[in-house]
Amino acid sequence: MNPALPIKQRLAQTGNAALVLTLLSANPAPTRTQLAKALCQRLDLRDPKGDWQVATTAQALRDLEAQGHWTLPAPRARRPRTWSNAPTRLHQPVPAARRVPRQLEQIQGLQLVEVTTPPQVLIWNELMFREHPLHDARLVGRQFRYLLASDHGWLGGLGFGSAALFLAGRDRWIGWSEAQRTTHLPRVLNMTRFLIRPGVRCPNLASHVLGLCARRIAADFERRYGLRPWLLESFVDSSAYAGTCYQAANWLKVGQTKGRGRNGARDAGKSIKDVYLYPLVDNIHARFGVERFPLDALEPQSGLDGTGWAEQEFGECELGDRRLTRRLVKLVAAEAANPGASHAQAAGGDPHQLKACYRFLNNDSPALHLASILQTHRTQTLRRMKRHATVLIVQDTTDLNFSSRPQCQGLGRTTANQTGAKTRGLKLHSSLAVEAEGGLPLGVLRLHGYAPEPAQGQDPHRPIEQKESNRWLEAYRDATAIAALLPDTRIVSVTDREGDLFELFDQRRRSVGPKADLLVRAKWDRNLEGTDATLFAELAAAPLARTVKFAVPRQREHLGKPSSPGRPARPERDAQVEVRYQEVTLRAPQTPQLRARPPLRLWAIYLEEKNPPPGATALRWLLLTTVPVASAKQALRCLRWYGRRWRIEEWHRVMKSGCKILEHQNHDAEVLLRAITLDAVIAWRIMLLALLGRAEPGLPCDGLFNPCECAVLELLTAKKNSPWVQP
Repeated sequence: MNPALPIKQRLAQTGNAALVLTLLSANPAPTRTQLAKALCQRLDLRDPKGDWQVATTAQALRDLEAQGHWTLPAPRARRPRTWSNAPTRLHQPVPAARRVPRQLEQIQGLQLVEVTTPPQVLIWNELMFREHPLHDARLVGRQFRYLLASDHGWLGGLGFGSAALFLAGRDRWIGWSEAQRTTHLPRVLNMTRFLIRPGVRCPNLASHVLGLCARRIAADFERRYGLRPWLLESFVDSSAYAGTCYQAANWLKVGQTKGRGRNGARDAGKSIKDVYLYPLVDNIHARFGVERFPLDALEPQSGLDGTGWAEQEFGECELGDRRLTRRLVKLVAAEAANPGASHAQAAGGDPHQLKACYRFLNNDSPALHLASILQTHRTQTLRRMKRHATVLIVQDTTDLNFSSRPQCQGLGRTTANQTGAKTRGLKLHSSLAVEAEGGLPLGVLRLHGYAPEPAQGQDPHRPIEQKESNRWLEAYRDATAIAALLPDTRIVSVTDREGDLFELFDQRRRSVGPKADLLVRAKWDRNLEGTDATLFAELAAAPLARTVKFAVPRQREHLGKPSSPGRPARPERDAQVEVRYQEVTLRAPQTPQLRARPPLRLWAIYLEEKNPPPGATALRWLLLTTVPVASAKQALRCLRWYGRRWRIEEWHRVMKSGCKILEHQNHDAEVLLRAITLDAVIAWRIMLLALLGRAEPGLPCDGLFNPCECAVLELLTAKKNSPWVQP
């Protein structure tokens, strides 16, 4: 695609600049509008519908004047803005919608109505002035409006305008250059107004409306303006809203604003908002002319030496202050040198270093959140992922018990301990990138720490976006975003039985653009479409594909609880298992939110150990996947992939036993999570170094350790191999 040059670049060309100067030298000199019209006719400056681009040309003339290309005539005096030329209104409330059902499928006549007539404009303006939090109906640039209609009355409205000129999160996600942004910015449409009327209480309505809008806006906008948008952007004030409906509608959260206006200048009173994007077309980066993720691939062992690894994994974090980034690198390097020690021990007894550590962890900067601390490490992880054909993103949740910290604020209630009493603590939901074939951990992609709340007293049929289990959907959305960044790498999101959610597979089905695959161990014996059989019975009766030996790792001892027996330790062993597979169609659960969803077509793989050794628990897995499984070889490949899920359990163990994250003494949950984020990356490095030593024992020592560490290792090796040392 070779788009035409922007008007500003065309006017700056030598021949066209001479034409502007010639027109300005006429007597009498033209007004600014007359000059813009003359240039439109001389240079054939038209928009996609064929209309003259007078306003855009006038703006380009002013921009080039500011750069010193010419001097324009003084602008004519403009009348001050008065109420007479403000957006017109009804000046009376829009009648409230009546008897709106609380179930989405029960709303009659729900549709988007394009605002085209003067009465519709009055209704839309009045709704925004009275009921939208901004209380303003003015839009910028090319404008487009919808009203949300139903048989019960007007339920809300949406408004679109020109995209923000500068938006760091969006521009970083797209990866375009300044020239590409100037050329293609008209293809980005900003949803500046989204209103579901305050009196309307219907779960899932907002996300459903966003889906309706995404399916219509491109064609409707092109019909009016002759230009088809490729990307939607919107802002959510995170201090007042969680952005749940955007997440449920598969919008991508790509960052936050910086409190500046559309043109990039700081405006007093502008709040910091979350930035969400929604691609309207496939291959959106290619359409913008951007080669996705131009960074070079990175070997797993590259840059992990003791002196340089902290800079590689944390040195480019954007924390709002470069001094914070430098402090972060020093802090991580010190903690990694003694991972099981306290902050005071890691500081080596230096009170100034210890004070700097606590000042960093307790900093109240809004830019110092888990995602920003992980930013550089995530980028390096993507580089390590890029060199592989298939990468597994394993997600799992672990409990963090801080019951011995009664002074710590912000903790929640976690699982019961061995006596049946509830514990105080946090939950940490993580996404770990793992090499599919060798099983090497490639990095930590996402951390979500939270204080769980009891579900007692809450509606069991509330939308999943309001449930704790929504964390699985959020992590999958992030995996899908990574799939778009790495088009040459197959991304497979792997979860255990807790991730067996119909909504998770349904979200993938409804996603647009590149998608990550799913590999989930089934927990629920679901009903199948078109038959009375259930999932587990159907797979147990499927034809036998192959009998193979499957490695079962060593199991640690689990102490018993009043509600469940304990489990003794088990050595590793090879299990003789039968493998079956079959394509299945799962019926939607009969809950109010899901019963109208169409059935899901997935592949199911069943593994069963018929004759386990005495005292051992028989293996019995049923995996559900979006990866096509048409042969026993493909089924075994998926089973091997699921076996890699154990890496995240090992990583959790390194965090707790090696880095001792449960011994942190911080007095606030947010500060605790910042410290744990550092330990999470340190634990990943420890585990990777151990696995690299097993997988590639010939790696040179000085590539991973500093000279002092290498000397110590050589002495330990010599001592171990000495004939005078008794085994």
